[in-house]
Amino acid sequence: MATEFDFARTSDVDEFDAGYRAFKEGRMSEERFTPFRLQMGVYGQRQEGVQMVRAKLPGGCVTPDQMDVIAECVELYAGRLPTDGTVTEPPEKVAHVTTRQDIQANFVSLDDVPAFLRKLDAAGLTTREACGNTVRNVTTCFLAGRCPAEHADVTIHARKFAEFFLRHPLGQQFPRKFKVTFSGCATDCGLSGMHDIGFIATHKDGKPGFQVWAAGGLSSQPMGALLLEEFIEESELFVVGEALMRIHFKYSDRKRRARARMKYVAQKLGAEGFIEEYKKQRAIIEKTHADDSGYSEANWRSPSAALPFSDSGVVDQHNGKKAILLNLFRGDLTPEQCRAVASAARAAGTDELRVTTEQGMVICDVDGDKVDAALAVLTGAGLSSEYARGISDVVACPGTETCRLGITSSRGLAAALQPLMSDLKKDGTLAGITVKASGCQHSCGRHHIADLGFHGMAKKVAGQAVPHYQLHVGGSGVAGSPLAFATDPVPAKHAPEAGIAVLNAYKTGRTGDESMHDWASRIGKEGISAILAPFAADAGEVEGLIYDWSENEAFNTKGNKKGECAGAVLSMSDALISEAEYELLIARAHADAMFWGEALTALRRSAISAARAYLVPYGEAPEDDAEVFGLLAQHAVVDVEVIGGFHAVQNALMSIDLADPGAGVTKLKEVQGAWVKLAAKRFAAVPQERVEDAAEVAATGPSEDVVLLDLSGVACPMNFVKTKIKLSMMAEGSQLDVILDDGAPIENVPLSLEEQGQKVLAKEKISDSQWKIRVEKSGQI
Repeated sequence: MATEFDFARTSDVDEFDAGYRAFKEGRMSEERFTPFRLQMGVYGQRQEGVQMVRAKLPGGCVTPDQMDVIAECVELYAGRLPTDGTVTEPPEKVAHVTTRQDIQANFVSLDDVPAFLRKLDAAGLTTREACGNTVRNVTTCFLAGRCPAEHADVTIHARKFAEFFLRHPLGQQFPRKFKVTFSGCATDCGLSGMHDIGFIATHKDGKPGFQVWAAGGLSSQPMGALLLEEFIEESELFVVGEALMRIHFKYSDRKRRARARMKYVAQKLGAEGFIEEYKKQRAIIEKTHADDSGYSEANWRSPSAALPFSDSGVVDQHNGKKAILLNLFRGDLTPEQCRAVASAARAAGTDELRVTTEQGMVICDVDGDKVDAALAVLTGAGLSSEYARGISDVVACPGTETCRLGITSSRGLAAALQPLMSDLKKDGTLAGITVKASGCQHSCGRHHIADLGFHGMAKKVAGQAVPHYQLHVGGSGVAGSPLAFATDPVPAKHAPEAGIAVLNAYKTGRTGDESMHDWASRIGKEGISAILAPFAADAGEVEGLIYDWSENEAFNTKGNKKGECAGAVLSMSDALISEAEYELLIARAHADAMFWGEALTALRRSAISAARAYLVPYGEAPEDDAEVFGLLAQHAVVDVEVIGGFHAVQNALMSIDLADPGAGVTKLKEVQGAWVKLAAKRFAAVPQERVEDAAEVAATGPSEDVVLLDLSGVACPMNFVKTKIKLSMMAEGSQLDVILDDGAPIENVPLSLEEQGQKVLAKEKISDSQWKIRVEKSGQI
């Protein structure tokens, strides 16, 4: 049964266009514009002056017509030369399939982004929340909806879940990204073990539903997900998802970005404590989901066969039709190949296309007598279905080609590995092995869950920086399965041969049907180290090792280092407004059902969050909620709009008759809504200029005296907030001395000030634990 989903909205593109123009005209700072464009799936590259644009495809679903539009966008707008001179020849124009079932294009000029987004929007595609601190693209099994092993078509659930939380106020300002997946059966091709939430379709006592895993993640400290619910009914998906998102929103670390993932909350609370907190958060919102229902179009069924596999890449679906799996080298498609995929689907009589988390593609619902016609179109475009998802289908992140965080050329490594796999892919023992490469520790290539993973790093040999890969062996992202063993690093130039040596050792040394993880566990770290020993770096060959794969310059680790204070400040104010809007949404749902007590509690939470947002520009972030209203009354006394809204909320709170609260709660809901709306306007991404304030400061002229601001004991990001406030009250040309603590404050505040165009004239260590910086106000801040 066909199902319509509402993802694209032209108003999103209109808003981006307005923000882009404000940025170009100098009415929006880069500090403000960066999270604004990330929210719309527009990501800065390693190279200056070009962007990556990412289309969000829940469940990987895309149509032939949409592939034609993607081809047109890549042809028209991708492949621009960056402005920093790091690339001298126009880059290749490709559509790139990501490990989150997105499609993205690189080397796009910012000036072309609005037109790019409008073409996608007209085709029903959106980039909204494909990047940033949001619910990232919701993924599924590669053969979802067609697999003989599945219990249900989980593309329906993934797309419904994505639709519900897209633009949802709770998901606009998370501490960091949030990842969700759906699998159709216990084979768990969606890889629930590495996700913030993993839903696995199942049946219990004849009822359809899901097993739920939570708080998994990779990066530098990988952690397998916890079993949260043995079974939930289909109608409980949203309440479970929202409860877990509440935990992430409230408890993930907003001050330390590296620890702002839900897995760290689970580590802190422990498995039992995390599950207890989940139950608590779920209870708060349970009633708002009382009317949630299941989806008949998900076609729940009993599994009829195992997950299909074929060397040809053409596999049987459960409905008697065929699926064609495409092996895309490094996930890339030229515009011509995008059109060929669309044409092949039409030749096959289907509009059902999927992109996969292995950077491949699937043409679904192909009649058996039309397979050859579709394959002929694909072959003509240089596309192959043979050995798709096998050992030769190497997954690789962008690495140093475009990523700002990349250390090594993971795509270059994939190219070096490819010819070595030509014989191995035909070997029955190794055919199903997964090989994945990441250009840094963040594991975007998912090396932690590969049978053979490569993790890019830098290591010195004879005093010179040499690109290396740490090999990871025997990993899996399946829920409840172990992650890979980390082994010894080898130079990048030796990494392909080292990987082949590990594979051959596994092939000849395994016992029976022993998995790669069990084999690695049995021989241990010493056994694997012995295999890798011949590939270690030798000081005498260092000159041949300093060039990474696909690189013509000697290896270095130079990158863009930017302070995070500015982003944290925005996160504070924007997150608080999102929280206020979200609690208001909860209050409205409770009030509509006449649950007055629950509505009142949510409205109080909304009022506190709004008040906290108004306090951010004053440099106040009180720990105790009881202090919030008093501080706001003190600081905002001359702000007629804010204080007027505050008094209206207070009066409405005081006027509620607890014996008959309906009318009072309804009034509070009205005035709180207006106060939150004012906050959203005040902190809007495209702010209105306050010309009178700027003129007043300019009239005073610069002061000859250096002002002192002592921020001893003030942590990030409030130290940056207070510095900004002080500078905003000073004339251009004035100087400010700021006392900062050692560690994060001295590392981040000067960098963030420079990002905003201010001059840091001096930096001096004044004690073992403190520094003093001198800042000259060089423009508006």
